[in-house]
Amino acid sequence: MERFDVAGASEVLVGRGILDAAALLTDRPGRATVAILAQPPVAELAGRLAAELRGDGLKAQVRVLPDGEAAKAVSVVEDAYRWLNSLELTRGDTIVGIGGGALTDVAGFVAATYLRGVESVYVPTTLLGAVDAAIGGKTAVNLGAKNLVGAFHHPARVVIDADVLDLLPVELCREGSAEAVKAGFVGDPEIVDIYERDGLQADMEEVVRRAVAVKAAIVTRDPTELGERALLNYGHTVGHAVEMATGLSHGSAVAVGMVAAGRASRLVLGFPDEERQRQVIAGLGLPVAAPEADAAVVRRLLALDKKRDAAGLRMVLLVAVGEPQLEHVDSATVGEALDVIGI
Repeated sequence: MERFDVAGASEVLVGRGILDAAALLTDRPGRATVAILAQPPVAELAGRLAAELRGDGLKAQVRVLPDGEAAKAVSVVEDAYRWLNSLELTRGDTIVGIGGGALTDVAGFVAATYLRGVESVYVPTTLLGAVDAAIGGKTAVNLGAKNLVGAFHHPARVVIDADVLDLLPVELCREGSAEAVKAGFVGDPEIVDIYERDGLQADMEEVVRRAVAVKAAIVTRDPTELGERALLNYGHTVGHAVEMATGLSHGSAVAVGMVAAGRASRLVLGFPDEERQRQVIAGLGLPVAAPEADAAVVRRLLALDKKRDAAGLRMVLLVAVGEPQLEHVDSATVGEALDVIGI
């Protein structure tokens, strides 16, 4: 098992066969209740962990939220607050989120805002959640556009068991590979090499370990996204807009967004590996275009992007693989970036 520290606020455990009640919780005197929020596909796992916790003398209950992005509705958050009220949860207790990235996003937001902050622990059960959403303390729900309402609230612990991830269907492995290879493009070229060589047969534990290392290092240097951390949003500027406009899954939309960012990178910074990037993404079975997206809707959503400032839209671009930087882009560059993905 390998342990990563994130900004002095979280510890991330990565290994095989490590997921049990003993690994789940930090040492914390006075904890009486553990409230578990879970997605439907992992309700059985959540129930098993709750039973183990009850065997250790804790009051542990499970609430199953809607699957996917449907969990990130404000109405779902309100229902969760009322459930926590019924459990008489205190600030000395713990909220555990078990599931994919959408689940940990909303569980973290609930933990950040209930009683002005309750300890949270995540068990990401998808590759996408493990390498991205569960790490770094970003929590959010959707309101008109993706992740518009949120807070920084680091989980006390994240437990990533590669044995659990190995059981994922190929579709979810492919989905998560978009965020994993993104970590490679912005911080570890070896991840890109691994995926280029092995595709979806890449060793899960190695990919997760490397991707977690990239994110942990960047978040530690910039925990509240005042500068460098924004580089982790590579592919997300266009990707989020495509996701909301089309209903594409997050990983698929980020893949398309990286292709768009690759074109912008070539135009603005002379990025030499635009075609290689497209081929690596396509080799994972991820989409490289979204012709079904309405261009007007995508442009409207880009106007709501969190990285926009008074000077205009900013995108994370690449000088080379592993060398990202944040740049303002003009409307002509945005137009060409959208054109290359069929929008």
